[in-house]
Parts: sequence; C-alpha cells; structure tokens
Amino acid sequence: MAIQAMGSNRTTVADEVNILKRPGFEAIPLTLDSTAFTDGVCKAGAPIGASGTIKNDGDCIGINLYDVDSSRPQATILKKAYVKDATITSHYGTAIASTAKAVLPMIIFE
Repeated sequence: MAIQAMGSNRTTVADEVNILKRPGFEAIPLTLDSTAFTDGVCKAGAPIGASGTIKNDGDCIGINLYDVDSSRPQATILKKAYVKDATITSHYGTAIASTAKAVLPMIIFE
C-alpha cells in the first residue's frame, strides 16, 4: 500500500441562494455536462435537460437546486417543488421560459 500526502483545496463561495419557496421537494441526481458551466459554476435555478445541459425550452427536465462547481459536476435537479421565480431570475440571470415551465407541471413558480 502506497502512502501519499493528503491534499485539500479551499473554495470561497460568495453566498448560497435558496430558490425553494416552501419546505419539501422531490429531486433526482444528475451529472452535468461541461457546457452547463459558466466561469466554473452552474447556478441554482438553471433549467436542465436530460443530457445535463442547460435547456430553457421544452426539453427541460427540471431545475438545478444548488450552485454546482465544475470540479464536481453532480447536481440535484428538482422535479417537484415550490420555487421562488424572482430569486431564480435574479440569481440565474435569465427568466425561465414559459415553454420550460409548461413541461414542469410539478414545479410551481411563485
């Protein structure tokens, strides 16, 4: 057995945004594609497609719950939840398209 030096990295996060309006949600795990990241982060509130890419259209399967770093691209994708529409728009930077909202009937945008 080889013994190696243990290392660690420190990442500073400006803030953690909460897009949930009410407690309780259902979500699935999904590995994000490298194209889903801007400046190394996929922001909470991003509409995600089945391939792990950002899909702000009818191909959306859910909403990214937390900010995800590109060094560990595993995301939690909301399938059923009450979310804050204004918070998503301000944090993600783009409003969720009406076509994306239409294919997510179990996500309530308030």
